[in-house]
This record gives sequence, C-alpha cells and structure tokens, in this order.
Amino acid sequence: MRLVFSLLTLWLVAHQAIANSVGEVTFVIGAPQATLNDQQIALQRGAQVAVGMQIDTDIGSHAHIRFNDGTVVSIRPESRLVVSAFQLEDDSIAEFRLTLTRGNARTISGPGLKSARDRFRLNTPIAAIGIRGTDFSTRVTEKTTEVSVYSGAVVVAPLGDECSVVSLGPCMGSLARELAGGTDQILRLRTGKQEVQSVPALLAEPLSDSRSGVSTSKDEAESSQDVSANQALLSSRIASTESVLPYVTEPIPFDDRPDDLVGQSGALIWGHWFNPPRGDTWSPAAIELLQTYQPTVSNANYGLFRAPEASGPLRPVLPRVALQLTAADASLTLDARTTAAQVTEGYLLLDFGNASFLSQLSVATDRVGTVQLNGAGLVAPSGIFVSRSSSDRMAGAVSSDGLEAGMLFEKRAGDGVVKGISLWGQ
Repeated sequence: MRLVFSLLTLWLVAHQAIANSVGEVTFVIGAPQATLNDQQIALQRGAQVAVGMQIDTDIGSHAHIRFNDGTVVSIRPESRLVVSAFQLEDDSIAEFRLTLTRGNARTISGPGLKSARDRFRLNTPIAAIGIRGTDFSTRVTEKTTEVSVYSGAVVVAPLGDECSVVSLGPCMGSLARELAGGTDQILRLRTGKQEVQSVPALLAEPLSDSRSGVSTSKDEAESSQDVSANQALLSSRIASTESVLPYVTEPIPFDDRPDDLVGQSGALIWGHWFNPPRGDTWSPAAIELLQTYQPTVSNANYGLFRAPEASGPLRPVLPRVALQLTAADASLTLDARTTAAQVTEGYLLLDFGNASFLSQLSVATDRVGTVQLNGAGLVAPSGIFVSRSSSDRMAGAVSSDGLEAGMLFEKRAGDGVVKGISLWGQ
C-alpha cells in the first residue's frame, strides 16, 4: 500500500508539472534532477517545467529549458536553478523570476521577454540581475557572483535595502552597475561586499579544486557512482589492466600541429557550444551536430559528438587496445592570460574485458614548463569514461568498435590551469 501511495504521489506531482507548465526541457546530458513539492523527478528531454521547480545538475549533468515565451536557459554542470515565478498575460510576460543559488547558467531572452524586460529578474544569494534585452551568463560560487554579457546589457546590484529579492526588473540604486555585451569585461560582486566591480573576463574565478565542470552522459554518471561505492573494484580492474597491457610503458610522441583538428571526419567530432573560443576557426557548431550526432561529454566550451554508426552499446573488435593521439588542442591560463600549449606525447589504454582505462598526457607550456596528466577509471557500457582523480581530470567517449576515442583533460599547474581536448586512434 505504501508503494502504491508513493507511486500515486509521484504521478500527481508529474501531472501538476504538466498542467501548470511554464516551459519544457529541450536538451539533456547526464542525469539532472528536478524537485517539486518535495518530490524528486528525473529530468528528461521533453519534461515539463513548473513554477517552484528546483533543477540540480551534478558533475555529469547539463540541461536546456525553453520557457513558454521563447526564453532559453542553459544550466551547466554543478548548478542549482529555481523557477521562482513565471506568468503570462495575453502572451506578454507579467512576471518572470529565476534564482541561481550555485553554478553557472546562460540566459537567452525570448520574444516575450524582450518586450517586457522590466518584468524579469535573476537573483543569486547576493545579487540581483536585470536585463536590457539580453544574452548573458551568470556564475555563482561561495565567494562571488559573476555576470558576462554576449549581447544586449545587464544591470547588477547587491541585494539589500535598495534592491529587494521580490522585486522585478533592474535595481537602479546607487550601488547598481550596468554592462553591455562586446566589452571583454565581466561584472563581479563578492560575498559581504556592496561594490559591483567591472573586471577583465580573464580574471573570472577559477574552477573549484574538487570538481571539473565536465559534463558526461547518464551511463557515465551511473558508472562513477559505482566507482565511488566500490573503490576496491576500480583498483583491482586498473591493476589488471596494467598487467595485461605491459607493452605500452612510455607515452607515444605526438606532433601537435595547429591544424590537426581542421576537417574532422572520424567517428567522434568536437563542436563548440554557442560562440567558439578565441582562435578556434575549425570546430563546427554543436547545434548543427546535434541534428545527426550523439552528444557524449562536454565542458563549457566544447562537446564531443559521436556518429550514429559509432554509437550504441560497445562492441569492441579487440578485447584490449592502445590508442595514439591523432589531434589535440590545449591552452594554459595563468595571471589572467591564456596562451596556446602543445600536447607532446600520450597514450590511452582500453581494457574492455575489465571495463577500465589508463591514460597519460604531457603538455608543453610557455610559462610553467611541461605538465603531465595521469588518469584511470571505468568505461561504461555506452563507451563513456571518466577519471575520478580530483587533480588530473579526464573524460571521454569511445566509438562502438573501440578503435577511436575523444577526451577532455584539465589540470591545475601552480596558479594556472592547463586544459584541452583530444582525439585518439590506432
């Protein structure tokens, strides 16, 4: 009887979300969760969004929501967004309020919101963000709220006597500050401070020490939970992999050319989300790849897409394989400046019998010397793999035949961060 009651409760929650829908989930990577009326719901593509819904993404999750006025919100990994209020009157926005309590979200105004900018507000724990017809990103950490603008303009103000959390539109008090797109600046408000600062975008707060910000698929997320629950299993599988693949004891040298990612045509292709990073003239738009290809892993800049014929459950032609680098792109960010780096050597060992992998990379930089990354972890049945190291971060996907792979990587190097993307083959 208790089970029947629980199932009925979940059905009523889902029914209410549909009956009072204010938007729809249009894209999902990983396993984001929604909470409504104290009930947790697995968020899937096509799910309806309701006022009061809290959406949580973890290290393996990413979701896009299209609201009924056409506004799109992209919720990045390790974020929490609450739909605080949404009301349409005669197809015009009467009230639209979002609350981002942690993480990163991008908001692109729809037609309904562009004609009612004074009825919108995005709040964080310390700041109020109003818009002037806009495409902007908000990032919330324990120490700061940071806002960057791609087009239009925003007004950021500290919450307090001059700016109420329940009001709508921009707060225009003496502490408010405006930022327009195309300025290479961000607005930053620190916890406990009242001054909203305008600083260069390269001075944005770095990633936290314990998380990578890499999105992965649902299969990987489930696999990583298994690893956390049973580290002994992972250790034994990695030890077994090392014993059966002794013939690769040194990384294989690699000639990292500036054009090696131009004209990607393999089973796995890198594409950029929204606008490509500076200097990237080679990656296709992710929105185009999504028409045909399957998304696998991603970070804030790039997604790795797998061709339909190379997707699905793993069907490796070899029980074990050692893959070599075929293309790579890397960078070093240090002292508010990002410079190109070169991947000089590496290997990726896949043991499908043990469902595990080992990888090593060396990255040459202009200011911190050569940085070495080492990763190990499990390979999910879908071909997604992630290193569980908190310092050397790797996440990737394998083609269904096990002969091609793509991988993200990131590591702190002193006060800087080395990161990049790569493709692998035989």
